[in-house]
Amino acid sequence: MAEENRSNLQGRPILQGEYKLLSVLETVGDNNVYKSQSVNHPERIFAVHEFKLEGYEAPEKRAVMMTYFRPIADGYMDFTDPNLSAVRNFFMENGYMYFLFDYVPGWRLSNYYKARQRPFTENSALDIARQIARALDLLHNSRPVKFMADLSISNVVLASNGYIMLTDYGLGKLLLNLPVDAPRMGTVGYAAPEQYGASGIITPATDIYALGVLMHQLVTYRDPQTNPGKLPPIEELNPAISPEYCQIVRMATQVDPKRRFLSARDMEAAIVSIAPKRGKSVKNLKRNPWKELIRTLKAPFVAQS
Repeated sequence: MAEENRSNLQGRPILQGEYKLLSVLETVGDNNVYKSQSVNHPERIFAVHEFKLEGYEAPEKRAVMMTYFRPIADGYMDFTDPNLSAVRNFFMENGYMYFLFDYVPGWRLSNYYKARQRPFTENSALDIARQIARALDLLHNSRPVKFMADLSISNVVLASNGYIMLTDYGLGKLLLNLPVDAPRMGTVGYAAPEQYGASGIITPATDIYALGVLMHQLVTYRDPQTNPGKLPPIEELNPAISPEYCQIVRMATQVDPKRRFLSARDMEAAIVSIAPKRGKSVKNLKRNPWKELIRTLKAPFVAQS
C-alpha cells in the first residue's frame, strides 16, 4: 500500500490484546492506517484504519452508537471477491474506532497517482474504471444493498496481484461530527450534489457520480477537490482522450441523478464497449477466477519481513 514508516507508534498498545501495530502505512488528517500482525496467528497481517472518536466519551453514548453502527458495518464483513476488501473486525479502544481489513500488498491509488505526476493513459483509466464499476455493481445488488458511499482516489487500492480493490466504504465517516453542509459519508469533490447537507442521501447514483469524477481525474491529473463540483471538459485538458470516454464521464456526473447511468452495470457495459476503439484497453485475460480468488485471499496472510 503506502510507503511504510515506524513513527507514531510510541506507547501504542497491542489492540484488543491481539493486534500488534508494526508500522504506519498512511496518515490521513488526524488518523493513521497501520500495518498490524496478529499476536496469536503471526501469519495474519492486517491494515488497521483508525478514526478518532469525538463526543462519545460517555459509555452510554458509545453503547447507543454501536447499536446503530454495528448492523451497518456487519454488512461489509467477509467479502469473497477480489475487487472488494472485507472488514475483518471493528472495535472501539482508547477513544478511537478501529477497522481491520486484510493487508493487501500494493499501492493506494492516491499514492500511485501522486508518484506518477502525469495523467493515466486512457487504456489504464478504462481498466481501473471497469473494475470499480464491477465492484459497485456487486455492492448495489447485494442483499441487503450496500454502497461504496465514499469513493475517491484514496479509497482504491492497486493490489500487487493486478486487481483494483475498494476499501473503507465510508464507514469511519458515520462516526464523525461533520459540518451540516458537508457531504454525508462522502469526500468533497467526489460526492454527488444530493449527498450534501443534513438531508444528504446515499444511492447507487451517488457511487456512479463519484466514479465519473475519478475517471475525469485519472486522465486529466486535475484534483476535483480544488474546485468541487466543477469539472472542465476533458477534451480541453487532454485532447488525446476519446469522445466516447468523455461522454461516459459527462453522463456519470450529471447533476440530476436520473440522467446518470441507470446502474453500475450499465456504466461498466459502456466502459467495455469503447475498449475495441482504443486498442488493447480493458484487460480481458484468460483467468481461472477461482484460483485467482484463492490466491487473493491467501496473499494478505503471507508473513511480511
